[in-house]
This record gives sequence, C-alpha cells and structure tokens, in this order.
Amino acid sequence: MKRRKSIMTALCVTVLASVALTACGSNSTEQLNPKDNGSSGGSKTLTFWRAGTDAPEKAYWTRVIQEFEASHPGVKVNYSEVPFGNDMETKLNAAYASGTAPDVLSYTLASVAQRANLGQYEPLDAYTDEWDGKSDMMESVLNTGMYKDKLYGLGFIPDPRVLLWRKDLFEAAGLDPEKPPASWEELAKDAELLTKKDGNTTVMAGLAIPTANAWTFWQSFVLQNGGKIIDADKNEPLFDSPESIEATQYIVDLVKKGVTIPNDSAKSNENLFPNGKAAIAYDSPAAYVNTQKDHPELAGKIGVSGPIERKTKATFAGMRLLFMSSQSKQKDLAFEFMQTVMSKEETWNRYKELGTPVVLNSLKDDYIKDKPEMNQAVFDAVSYGEGAAKVTYSSKMYEIISQHLEAAFYNTKSAEQAMKDAAAELKKELPNLITN
Repeated sequence: MKRRKSIMTALCVTVLASVALTACGSNSTEQLNPKDNGSSGGSKTLTFWRAGTDAPEKAYWTRVIQEFEASHPGVKVNYSEVPFGNDMETKLNAAYASGTAPDVLSYTLASVAQRANLGQYEPLDAYTDEWDGKSDMMESVLNTGMYKDKLYGLGFIPDPRVLLWRKDLFEAAGLDPEKPPASWEELAKDAELLTKKDGNTTVMAGLAIPTANAWTFWQSFVLQNGGKIIDADKNEPLFDSPESIEATQYIVDLVKKGVTIPNDSAKSNENLFPNGKAAIAYDSPAAYVNTQKDHPELAGKIGVSGPIERKTKATFAGMRLLFMSSQSKQKDLAFEFMQTVMSKEETWNRYKELGTPVVLNSLKDDYIKDKPEMNQAVFDAVSYGEGAAKVTYSSKMYEIISQHLEAAFYNTKSAEQAMKDAAAELKKELPNLITN
C-alpha cells in the first residue's frame, strides 16, 4: 500500500479546513492516488458507521465529514448511525456476512475481542508504525485498542468514572463541602450520614449504587482493592478472589443499609445523581456537566475528584474506538479518516463541541487549564481507568456478575456466595462461549 508522502502533509488534511490551510502554509492538499481500491476515475467512497444516535454527536460528525471531503477532492463519505446494543450487532453481523461492512466504525471497547477474533477488524500496526500521532496517545488509551499483541482500535472517546458529590448537601449535613471522602471507610460513613429516608424508604441516596446491571460500579471497587476481573490468557474468572469478595461485601453492606435508591444503570432515566436523587456518585464527566445544566441552581455546588484509592488507584473507564474493517477496499483512505479524527486539532474540537475528554498527552495542560475544577480529575481517571475485559464472552460474563450481585443485594445469597456462584457459572458456560 502506498503511504503518505510526509507526516506534514497528513497533518494538513486532518484539521479544520480554514485552520489547516493557514497552519500548513499552502492552499493545496495532497491528491490521493487513484489506484484500484474499489473506485474509478479518481472518485472514492468511504463508508463510516458510528454507534449512537444522539443529535450533538451527529452534528459533530456532519462537520468532520464535510471538512474531510473538502480537503480530499473526489472523496465521498457515506455516514450511518445505529443505536448501541442489539441493533448495531445485528447490522454488523449482516454486513460482514454479505461483504458490505463499513470501512471505518466507531464502536465500543467490548467489541474488540469478539470481532478481532473473527478477523473482522483490521490490525492497525502497519499504519500506526508510520504515524507520529501514536506516540502522543495516552498509554492507557492506546492499550484499550490492543488485543493479542496487535492494535485493532484507536480510542478517542473515553467514558471514565469520577467521584461526584453535592457540596450543598455536604454542608447541610455538617461535612466539609470541599473535602470528599478519601477512603472506603469515609465513603461509607458519609453515605450513611447523607442518606435521607421517609420511613423505610430512601428518598435521597447517600451514595448512588446501581442495584441492577451493577457491574461497572462493582468493577471500580474490585480494581481499587487490588483485584482483577479475569485472567484473559487462561480464561479464568478472578471475581471470586478474596479482593473481589471483600469489595462485593463492602457494596452489599451499603445497599442493605439503604444508602441507595433501587435503580438500573442501563436506564438513563434512573441515574440518580443527574436526577438530583444522590449526594455522592461514581459517574461520568457528562453527569457532572448535565446535572448543572439541567439544574442551574446547582451550578458551583458539585465537586468532582478522582475515585478513591484503596490498595491501588483505579476506576472503570469505558472507551469508544475507531476500527478499520478487514473487508475495506479503501484501507489507506480509511486510515486517513481515522488520522483526521485522532489529530490534535480535532481532539480539541471534539472536547469543545461534545465535552469528551482528551486522549493526547500534548493536550493535557490546555485541557486541565480550561476547566481545572473538573478536568484534572477526568484526565487522571482516563490515565488509570480500566474498561470492559477484552474477552469474546465479556457481555455474558458481566451479565452473570450483575445477576449474582443483584441476588446478594436482595438477600438471596451472601456476597461471598454470589461471587463464587458467578465464577462457577461462567466456568460452566465457557466451553460454549470461547471463540478461538
């Protein structure tokens, strides 16, 4: 495959058209070689799918695509968006089966193992080895796209969990509004103090703990306690370890004390903190922003910090990545588009337009300076965050964990038995789940 003539030329086509032409000191862009890549006459069509249907991100992609097309004469980008979950899975499965998969895909970390294992994602090492932008990516972000020692995806939209707290509720309860809990012991004590009940019914959660689909919340505490979720090399579940059981017991005890309101983490309308129903939460940076946007009276009354450190500093951090399809007939062009999205200029644009955390080390200082009350904690959380386990059966594994956690929350079994049963169930299911 023919590579770009120079890194400077590649950079010139990755930024906003007006900025790029000024920064590169030229009013021209490199013309793509009209070689046989499934196109004719110099015209090329690139297909791009992204998971999600929210309007702000659609507007973002519309702008990016328009500017990419303007800087690449003869190129047309066909854009589609599909809801997360079964809708995207069904559409992707059909596309790969028929040979019509997109050239570039914006999708979740949870898809890496499954689709890389099926040979559907193209390894990117041959491209990134010649790309200076790789060395600027945060190590934790770059690692999210790694699977079996190959790079399959470029992380570009992190979703870390940070500690949020209501300063006004802290002050009303006699707590220092500028001092969030710094240990598990302090978190439990503060959560109980901040909980408000009407009889036996909790009406203000001291700590927002999901009681259904609780695995992301649970994973943060397991990691903080020095535990691991799974040994991916051996396909050995580790969530029945002493570290995991201790973290599970800690969460179960708080639920049984009534510090939370029953809620399902998979349903945004049940998210307690943004809906003003929790004093403390592990939640996303978007929750911090949206809570103040939807409740102007809370502006300046919400604190944000990195998650509590116990044995180690850790938190859950989801990630959306850019993938190249192995079926693409436009692989060079596909990587040009991926470079555009990953460029320093576009990473900053994405932060300003969508509020997404930056993923480049060179933007750290500017990012923190822009909103110091929030962005230092967010950058740190991205740095030491860990997302879903990269195994082909991660969805089933986390489903099993959540089901057994729920049983422990509602006294069907002890925390220890819940984790032992979850591990045993996964081991039993593994022969039917492992994809080689």
